[in-house]
Amino acid sequence: MLPSKDVHDSIEALRRSGHKITQARREVIETLAEGSAHLTAPRLVEAVQERAPGVGRASVYRTLELLTRLGLVQTCTLGGAAAIYVLTPTGNHHHVVCIDCHKTIEFDECVLGQLEEQLAETLGFQFEGHLVEMYGRCPDCLVNHLKADSS
Repeated sequence: MLPSKDVHDSIEALRRSGHKITQARREVIETLAEGSAHLTAPRLVEAVQERAPGVGRASVYRTLELLTRLGLVQTCTLGGAAAIYVLTPTGNHHHVVCIDCHKTIEFDECVLGQLEEQLAETLGFQFEGHLVEMYGRCPDCLVNHLKADSS
């Protein structure tokens, strides 16, 4: 199976920044890239160790710290208390989260480019990416919520 574009882009970014591609780094990146892997750090350790039992907990945490520092991974909460790690080699990641059932949907459409340009000009920032979490009710929960309000 060929690595995904996110895996390839993340590994290339590590190389460009002068870091070695260790087994732990590759396993963490590949685990985060699988499907809709939004994992807490402890769950990421478990998932990596299922794939590669020789990769230690400390290596996973060090890799998370490095990937976060390089902007390849961002943390979000998706409405929960625990930090969840998301692979973001492009620098951007977007979610909508239902406040009732916690259903989470990723989306790619982004209209923040103009806002980033305005903020860069106004504040003098150079943006490397963004993480968007929007909260509301999914169609199923909205129907239930409206029914409950009308009772």
